Amino acid sequence: MRPQNRSVLMNRGILTVSCLALAFALTACGEEHPPGPNPDEPKASGCELRNDRPLAIAVGARANVPRPELSKEVTELTERVVTEREQLTMIRIDGTPKIIFDEPPPPRGGSPTGDKKLVDDYLAVARKAFSDKTTAQVPQADVLRALSLAGDATARGGTIVLLDSGLQTVDPVNFTTDGFLLSDPAEVVGHLKNAERNLLPDLAGRTVVLSGFAKVASPQPTLDDDLSRRVRAIWRAIAEAAGACVNEEPLSTTDDSAKNVPPVALVPLPAPPPPKPSCEPFVLTERQVSFIPDTAQFRQPDAARAAVQPLVEAMRDGRQRVELVGSTASSGSVAGRQALSEQRAAAVKTMLVELGADSNRITTRGVGSSGPDHVPDVGPRGELLPGPAALNRKVVVNVSCPGRG
Repeated sequence: MRPQNRSVLMNRGILTVSCLALAFALTACGEEHPPGPNPDEPKASGCELRNDRPLAIAVGARANVPRPELSKEVTELTERVVTEREQLTMIRIDGTPKIIFDEPPPPRGGSPTGDKKLVDDYLAVARKAFSDKTTAQVPQADVLRALSLAGDATARGGTIVLLDSGLQTVDPVNFTTDGFLLSDPAEVVGHLKNAERNLLPDLAGRTVVLSGFAKVASPQPTLDDDLSRRVRAIWRAIAEAAGACVNEEPLSTTDDSAKNVPPVALVPLPAPPPPKPSCEPFVLTERQVSFIPDTAQFRQPDAARAAVQPLVEAMRDGRQRVELVGSTASSGSVAGRQALSEQRAAAVKTMLVELGADSNRITTRGVGSSGPDHVPDVGPRGELLPGPAALNRKVVVNVSCPGRG
């Protein structure tokens, strides 16, 4: 293996904006990379950031996303990769992602001084390309296509940095679709695999760094912790299913986005349940009472308790009667959906009673995937559509008040 050059000029960066010195988050990752990396190279939770493999950086300098910043670790990795004469590629993320820099690595100089000058000159050209060419040119955002281009530009053992919010606004990972923010990551992956052609990129053996994902800028409404986690989980599942080891890098960024850029659709946020239930029906969505797939077991029991607590308090204060109606997506058998919808309604009742509600004033039933407000969630090839499927996983709360009407 060629010797690794560790010298870094701390005041030099691949970007014209400031670089943040943030440590990589410790998270699980996928398959191992091939043997041979320098053991001194930094690792992102087991994901190797190799100096001797290509590096691709995809940048979302677009509407609704904070101005892009690279972490100190990625900036230094960029310099080491160039010093090792590996390929550096930069990609613009917008509605039609495009490679905006893929100059071949600089030649080696005849002396340390000459070698350093060649590297510095190359990095200066890369900085100018970033400054001049990464700003979005086409409306909307296609993060999946940018990820695919980055996969093609790297090789096994290479690193891909995705610097964006992750809120793609075009198919097949369209977060503007109702319910998509609440999608099960495994179903998103299944949707990509079961398309007319496999839409997963080839990321075998790569490391993918999700940098700043779920961070947004006005006018896109801010994502709370739960929705942010869901966005990151979807992209982690996509990258891991494509063969990558994944690291998440949270960045503290400004609230300002790039100026004078094409429009990007806003991603609607799920409506919260009423702060104090009245006598009107309301819905406990996949967000409030999320269940482990194919079970009536709450994925996040504490969040579910918080969601139903206002109903418990309303029932304590009055004499309301409550009917819980479970509903499911169109996966599995009809009989299985019916049983699961009944079990999930019963699970919510159990939680209400445990929190102090009167069991005698609560009834339950299930409608499977045949309720009157069921959203079509099956595509033309019989595939389950993740966003609509998430909308159909719910418990409707019908509240009746004595003496009303």
